[in-house]
Amino acid sequence: MNIVLHSSDLFSAVLAVSMVSILENNKEEQNLNFFVIEHEISESHKEALSMMVSKYNNANLIFIPMPDINNQFGLGLKMIKSIWLFDSYCRLFLGTLLPENVERVLYLDCDTLCNGSLREFYDTDFEDNYAAGVIDCLSDPYYELFDMDKTSRYCNSGMLLFNLKKWRDDNMEKTVADYVRSKNGYVFFMEQSVVNILLQNKIKIVHPRYNTYTLMVAFSHDNLRRLRHCTRYYTDSEIDEAVNNPVIIHLTNGFYVKGRPWIEGNKHPFRNLFMKYRALTPWKDEPLFPDKSNWKQKAVTTFVQVLPQRVMCSIVGWVYNVWRPNHIRKSMK
Repeated sequence: MNIVLHSSDLFSAVLAVSMVSILENNKEEQNLNFFVIEHEISESHKEALSMMVSKYNNANLIFIPMPDINNQFGLGLKMIKSIWLFDSYCRLFLGTLLPENVERVLYLDCDTLCNGSLREFYDTDFEDNYAAGVIDCLSDPYYELFDMDKTSRYCNSGMLLFNLKKWRDDNMEKTVADYVRSKNGYVFFMEQSVVNILLQNKIKIVHPRYNTYTLMVAFSHDNLRRLRHCTRYYTDSEIDEAVNNPVIIHLTNGFYVKGRPWIEGNKHPFRNLFMKYRALTPWKDEPLFPDKSNWKQKAVTTFVQVLPQRVMCSIVGWVYNVWRPNHIRKSMK
């Protein structure tokens, strides 16, 4: 089983939690190959991660230096507010970054937890698809913004099972690079939108238990739909199944939750599970990350938590699904 994650040195502690949760829940696997695309992870942190993995006799850890995605693949990416955010594009170039004998790989953001065996999902029949993924809760205006056919489904890219053989055979890396250049290096939601736009109706949709993200837990079914106006989504019973029995948990952030599980004083719904696995890592005795949110961010979080959820979702839903797409469309002209 091949699993790829990417991380900076700062996020080594979070990466370790994700990896150990996979190791603990997949001990029956004969070979777990972790490929970590690392952005200047220190030697001491690499050693700590390697020692952690070595305690499991079925696992291997391979570090791959993060390439200069922009220059190596000629993407012409644009910085946003002087912040470089483009390491995440590495998931679209795994055909080059991983060994040729890797023909199927599970990509995970390092803010994920594994809560069960991955084998059934990993063996998913791709049919004629490039990947398998879980639908993101996105409204029609975003499908229109991205010129996406409404028969397709926009998936969250924090978990994607890649059919790397088909990806290479069809030279999708060139397709990706050509598309990003055609947009002058800027695509809203970055690589997540790129993969969804280019793979319309070529991502196999799987059960949300394989990418149970915070939105599913934080809101009732009705309020989630008020918030995101999503029409191409899972049934209520499927969401309930994912929340009650998740296999892959995505610790996504949002104004509606105070902090993520590695932040001091957080109130994330999966904080206890995160701490359970953190206790098995070399960072178990280290302090959590300090809360660096500014006063405006704290004020927004406090305000939305005071409001009745139904009211908050209606207000924010209009901003997110009406005002924001129109604003983005105007800024892209």
